Amino acid sequence: MTQEIFYPDLNDFCRTYFLSNRQVSAAEASLLPMRWDEQEATLFEQLMLFDKISFKVYGENILVPVLIRMLGIKGFEALIEQKAIGFTLWNSNVTHLVSDVPGVDPLQSMVLNSPAHADPEASITQGLKWMKPRPSLDLRRRLTRKILPLYQIPSSDLPKDAVTIVHSAYRSGKLKLMGVDTGQDIRNLSLSARSDLCKCATELMEYSYLLSSRMTSFSNFHYYALFNESVSKVRSKDTLYQNFNSISAVEGFPDLRTLRSELKIPLSKLSKLRQKRNAVQFRNWLATTSYAAGDVVVTKEYIDAIADAKGFFETKKGKLAKSVAMTTVGAGVGALIAGAEGGFFLGATAGKLLEPAADFAMDMIDEFLISGLTKGWTPRMFFDDLRKAGAPEN
Repeated sequence: MTQEIFYPDLNDFCRTYFLSNRQVSAAEASLLPMRWDEQEATLFEQLMLFDKISFKVYGENILVPVLIRMLGIKGFEALIEQKAIGFTLWNSNVTHLVSDVPGVDPLQSMVLNSPAHADPEASITQGLKWMKPRPSLDLRRRLTRKILPLYQIPSSDLPKDAVTIVHSAYRSGKLKLMGVDTGQDIRNLSLSARSDLCKCATELMEYSYLLSSRMTSFSNFHYYALFNESVSKVRSKDTLYQNFNSISAVEGFPDLRTLRSELKIPLSKLSKLRQKRNAVQFRNWLATTSYAAGDVVVTKEYIDAIADAKGFFETKKGKLAKSVAMTTVGAGVGALIAGAEGGFFLGATAGKLLEPAADFAMDMIDEFLISGLTKGWTPRMFFDDLRKAGAPEN
């Protein structure tokens, strides 16, 4: 089960500090190092728990220079090869009237069509201009070629549909649950009510996109409860995240953000660490287990997974392979003892007897080598790898 998460926060971070149309305040500037560390910690956490992150991009993709700064060029390109990252070029918007104009619809939907907002290649090209030092032409072309297929663009109907649904929610009275007064004509609302409607439509756009793209998100959406039960598909990330924390508590581990800091795991290790067999299997196991919510349930599942783990040679298939292997060894030893003539006869006979078993044995060996089941896989091996990642290198 592939788990893909939509992440808008890095885009917000970049636009606040590097692309803002306003001057960054002294208070905000003082928080930059801490917020940079928070973004690195989140990146580590989400790429260890999820198969893929799709970053929200608004206009020029300055996220690429930031990710390269965090991961290094090799680490960034490795994640591309793993299909672990993607970009959603966000070209949809909903606005509201800031002046009182009675009788006019308070919301407007729009799809941006400037090159940076509508053309993935222009978004990449303009974003790469922010790299320091400026990359060579060959590097820019290579990165553009690799990043371009990672782009997605939401449907052009998204903002219009969001406005339509908000109108319906207003008429049906559902917005009363959010504190919006629905007792008057929607075209004669106060500024604060118009602002609430706009926020609702904006969140609904993202919500609709997540559902259509089968993604999840760590964003907290105020208005999700208004619409339908499919919200659970998006909020399943909460269960997965909570379940991981319950399991890490059993192992005496903090959450992944704190863990990375305590073990001083550099982001340059991220691409290799998340591709380890134990990490891949752990993500699959956690995604499946997380359908059963609750600390008690997931902790029991984890302990059962550890307690019930069987090594390869303890399984029925493994026992048969072991028996065949021992027979082969016995025949070989007999050939050596019998001497030249006896050995030739026994060896030939054994070879014929084992011809059908040879393919069978190869299947056993292949499974043995690939899945590493000599001692049985358990989700604890994921934590073992994390401990090793934090160990000092010789």
